[in-house]
Amino acid sequence: MSYRTLDARVWATNCLTDGELFYAFDADNYLEDEDKAYDAMKRANSGEPLPAERFPREMYITSQYEEIKQVPDVFKGGGFWVISGRFAEVLRRFELGQTGLYPVKLFHHDRKTPFEGDYFVLAFGEAKDTFVPEESPEADTVFMRKDVWQAKRANNKNSLAFDKSVLNGVDLWMEKKIMYSFFMSDRLEEALKAEKLTQKLRPYRCRVVSNLH
Repeated sequence: MSYRTLDARVWATNCLTDGELFYAFDADNYLEDEDKAYDAMKRANSGEPLPAERFPREMYITSQYEEIKQVPDVFKGGGFWVISGRFAEVLRRFELGQTGLYPVKLFHHDRKTPFEGDYFVLAFGEAKDTFVPEESPEADTVFMRKDVWQAKRANNKNSLAFDKSVLNGVDLWMEKKIMYSFFMSDRLEEALKAEKLTQKLRPYRCRVVSNLH
């Protein structure tokens, strides 16, 4: 099958595996029911929509010996992805579909002293199925799987290709055949970049292709 590259692009980020963005918080829903919390984490990481009550309402710094004065605009805490109010404000200007932005309060270890500012759990609820593996030689299949891929290099610019149907629908999504990454439309990436919110995401361009037959 032959493809041509279109004058269009989408963006990917591998921040989901960036250890620098992992912060040790205890989520209230995890403290209440570990199995149910793990289930919510797993489902959200695959882009399955879930209601607000499946996500934490409060998070607390885990260790009494760890002093965290501030957190970045996007990070993973208590197994869930959290964004700042500033980040959420940008996302709300775009089509999110069933992806949720659920308010969450962050506290220090004493569970009384709050972090300043507004924060939201970023509950991924959209997944597309547009990845074209034969046009993406820089992608690896995931261990023990032949139908799921992952980006394999730090510099993945233009290494992943997606069918032109990727341009339709929501501006933020997971891909059903790719693990450990999420994706953004060009217009969303530009808006986040304009607000200086892409540094931690380290987004890279992806190709958009069309089947010639």
